[in-house]
Amino acid sequence: MVRVLSAGPDLAFRSGDVVAPPRTHPLVASAPPCPMTAAAPSRERADRWPRREDLFAIAYYLAAAGVLAWAGYAPWRIGVVLAGGAVQQVGVRGCRRGDASRCVNATFDRIALYVVLGQASFFLTTALAAAVTGGEQSPLILPFLGSYFVAVSVVGDRVATRGLLAATALGGAVLALLPDAVAGPELPALQRGVLTVVSVLGVGALLAPAHAETRRKRDQVARARAEMVSDALSRAQGLEQVGAKVAHELKNPLTGVKALVQLGLRSPAEAASHERLEVVDREVTRMQEIIQNYLSFNRPLQSVNPRQVALGPLVSDTLLVLSARADEARVRLYARGDASLEADPRRLKEALLNLVANAIEATPAGGEVVVEARELSGDDIELVVRDTGRGMPPETLRRIGTPFFTTRDDGTGLGVVLARAVIVQHGGTLRYESEPGSGTKVLVTLPRAAKRSGDVARAAGG
Repeated sequence: MVRVLSAGPDLAFRSGDVVAPPRTHPLVASAPPCPMTAAAPSRERADRWPRREDLFAIAYYLAAAGVLAWAGYAPWRIGVVLAGGAVQQVGVRGCRRGDASRCVNATFDRIALYVVLGQASFFLTTALAAAVTGGEQSPLILPFLGSYFVAVSVVGDRVATRGLLAATALGGAVLALLPDAVAGPELPALQRGVLTVVSVLGVGALLAPAHAETRRKRDQVARARAEMVSDALSRAQGLEQVGAKVAHELKNPLTGVKALVQLGLRSPAEAASHERLEVVDREVTRMQEIIQNYLSFNRPLQSVNPRQVALGPLVSDTLLVLSARADEARVRLYARGDASLEADPRRLKEALLNLVANAIEATPAGGEVVVEARELSGDDIELVVRDTGRGMPPETLRRIGTPFFTTRDDGTGLGVVLARAVIVQHGGTLRYESEPGSGTKVLVTLPRAAKRSGDVARAAGG
């Protein structure tokens, strides 16, 4: 009996069993550590971005006030601009104290009221500052629009976006409806050019931290995903080792049980005992098939050794192997056609055995299974396995070839997976055509000349 000493990816067995430690997938082996487990950045580094934002905002409004004073604007207009900047900074600081993550990264559906009010005050004060410095001709419109696009890019398509859109619309209404007497004169060309440059730099200063924050979050998500993939692969490899070990441990006892049962069947016994032994023999055989299928699925795909193969004799030999099973199910087997190609006859026969065995299982008594080999135009040949069974609905047809999916109570769902892996290794394809009540047709397309597929993952996964 196998005793598992740990449930994680590092697994131990009983004394004497040597199992290689699980390997990390090469695509994620060099992934950076997960942000959840990596060392947190220092407090000083974490606070660097908000401090820079404050400095940029103060510098921007002081520069704007200086340009307006240079242009001869009334002190009250300059005071409106500075007061708007002060209101914005108070709102931003209050937002950070309330919930910094929500203030900077509003990536949620239900946004807090103070965040909405803070954003609204930002847009309204910016719009008011633009309104009293020339209205629609004011260079301060640039930060107004730039702030909106930055906010929407951070929040995304969420409920909070509606609040931002409403605040922007209200700010636009302030710009449009403010009387000309309040809006004031346009800036002279020189001062307007200087303030435009200052505004563009201000928008850039606003965009750069938002872009850096977005990129940092994206990198965190990528690292976390790589860590999760690596952990999942390690656990899967550990479980595969456990499964393979258990399967190997069961093979030998089952072989002994089967030998004793067959010995009992050859000895005289009561009819009832003989019947029970036959049941045991069939069940042991089924268990051996399940274990063999699992081991075939679990181990790496073997390389193919192609040579010239005539499909006619290979199909006939396959049907001969399955003739006893077909006779028991009262299903007729037919081989038709012939074609030749370069392939590994042993591997191709394994695939065909799985496909024909499935067809026999799906065919009721009195039905038939036909295997036909034919040449296609070009450089391909086709193998068709057709049965007169019950067929499959579309939802079942879509799942055929998925590991461990089966429509039979005693099936494993690995036969089609193994067959597809062999066919893909030969450079071919496998597809199913079926309708309820009309039987099923399996179409295998293979190249005449050998093509070795190096994509083992694709072969195993179908």
